[in-house]
Amino acid sequence: MTVDVEPKQHASIFIARLVQQAKKQLTGQLDIQASNGERWSIYFCVGRILWATHHDRNVRALRYHLLSTCPDLDFKSLIVREADKFFAWDYQVLWVLEKRKVISMEQTGAAIKETIVDCMFDILRHEQQGALQFKLLKHEALNMLRMQLVALNVVALIKKAQAMLHDWNNAKLDEIDPDAIPLIADRDVLKAKIPEKVFQQLTKRIDGRTSLRELSLIMNIDLVRLSRSLLAYIRKGWISVIPAPDIPRPQSPIAEVSTISSTEDRRQSLIACIDDSPQVCELMKQIITEAGYRFIGVTDSVRALPVLLEKHPNMIFLDLVMPVANGYEVCTQLRRMSVFETTPIVILTGNDGVVDRVRAKMVKASDFLSKPVDKSKVLSTIERLLQTTETPVI
Repeated sequence: MTVDVEPKQHASIFIARLVQQAKKQLTGQLDIQASNGERWSIYFCVGRILWATHHDRNVRALRYHLLSTCPDLDFKSLIVREADKFFAWDYQVLWVLEKRKVISMEQTGAAIKETIVDCMFDILRHEQQGALQFKLLKHEALNMLRMQLVALNVVALIKKAQAMLHDWNNAKLDEIDPDAIPLIADRDVLKAKIPEKVFQQLTKRIDGRTSLRELSLIMNIDLVRLSRSLLAYIRKGWISVIPAPDIPRPQSPIAEVSTISSTEDRRQSLIACIDDSPQVCELMKQIITEAGYRFIGVTDSVRALPVLLEKHPNMIFLDLVMPVANGYEVCTQLRRMSVFETTPIVILTGNDGVVDRVRAKMVKASDFLSKPVDKSKVLSTIERLLQTTETPVI
């Protein structure tokens, strides 16, 4: 097999590894890990690329590429039984859909090609930021051949990924991850600085759950163009970006309806406690987890915002007196972000005075609880506020 790439591209160790495995006619997988811990696997069958997956976002990526190539397909209905014989769950979904003729061979091929190119593009971006780690595993040739849906040429895929990287770098977007989720960080300032029509469009689309890549598809706007249009706002701090977590695999709606009541569903909510006292955080954790809720505690007010942006809790308990940033300041910052506009925020304080309650209302806190923490009051507050507030959950 003859494999040639542009000479200047040999500076990429990742591309050199791909070319090497193609020449050796590998049947197996090349695992890649970036300096920030993100992981991918690229699967080969007799030297041709079979599939690629981003291990930290494979469900989200599959949903995106199926929406791109099969817009009428209901992703939530894709319940696929686990099978040890398949090397990747996301590839198994496509294999089953194609074999059952739910999607056509053309749609399957397009989804596979786009997924592989996006993975290559992401790996190349990360290679610019730090060294990659590689691990090679071989597989049984007959099994891989049996699972093969398409066999794609390595060079053609590499050149497309390189072209995407070239456009991304030329637009000076190297500081942005296309899979990041944009958030309106300062709603008041943004509204004052940009035209009303643009502000309305941004607040309608930027919901704290949709990545830049997904937004480009939904809005039918080129990813580079969309990201470049938001870059100035991101640099000014009016819009922030956070890593996109993966989404759950589709589950049977029948099982959910028959086994989960509305109360039980609320018990899956994530509740955060921001308090500089480890003892208070530990007590809140005990109360909240024993009641069946999920919990996250943060004892550093400086770290509070990044953690909350990443985890998207359904409810937040916020200590009033903390060093650097007090509860009122943190609450004000949260309310300026569209993703936390309706999230229940409860101020915790040892000073149960009228002034404190008025200030809590002014910063749009949902409620006000006195310390020391009382178990019954905490749980009744959670039940009441989660019942009456719909909070976006990723």
